Amino acid sequence: MHVVGKCPPDGDALAAAADRGFDAVELYLTTETLDVGAVQQAVESAPVAVSSVHTPHVRPQQRDVLARTDDLAARLDAYLVVHSQYAHHAHIPDFERVGFESRYGYENNPGASPHYLRNAILDVGHSLVLDTAHLYMATDHYREELESLLTTYPEQIELVHLTDATPLADGLPFGAGDIDLQTTTGLLADRFEGDVVLEVMPDDQSAALAAVADWTTGTPTDE
Repeated sequence: MHVVGKCPPDGDALAAAADRGFDAVELYLTTETLDVGAVQQAVESAPVAVSSVHTPHVRPQQRDVLARTDDLAARLDAYLVVHSQYAHHAHIPDFERVGFESRYGYENNPGASPHYLRNAILDVGHSLVLDTAHLYMATDHYREELESLLTTYPEQIELVHLTDATPLADGLPFGAGDIDLQTTTGLLADRFEGDVVLEVMPDDQSAALAAVADWTTGTPTDE
């Protein structure tokens, strides 16, 4: 697996991600920061690569925003994460009408059961961006379901989000929630070869990166 950071699409944030030890990031976008030309220029002069681009949280009917995000991902040769707090997986047919041209996948929503993910996304041929915290919030059998998804659908899961969570809250710093992140990281290291985005706030990313390095190499860092 390849561990990457996450940040907004401006030069200072990209440089800060490099300072935290990342060689690539996922871009977090809003409708206000989705200026395709400006973001592309910032990325071209940044010390980190962009491996994935997350859609702004918009409704499926806002196809112009989704199409511009897709255009940005295509220009950067980055993976497109299709996800919005204002949409459910039942809206996938609406998203599909955008006609995405970049490589893309649908991120599982908090509370969406593994059974539903299989039926609504994977078994109909779509790709899944597997958010581990959202999966934890959706099942009492988190470890078994995580291993099953990674093993059964290796071609359809190219990107994973890793963070801590409780049954009701996600996006927490490592150690602030209830997930056994060391075991989760071990499963990913054994069964996943794609990008793993450390989806915690920027100030917590260095500690998360150090923890992952410790768990996967057995060599503690100075962080």
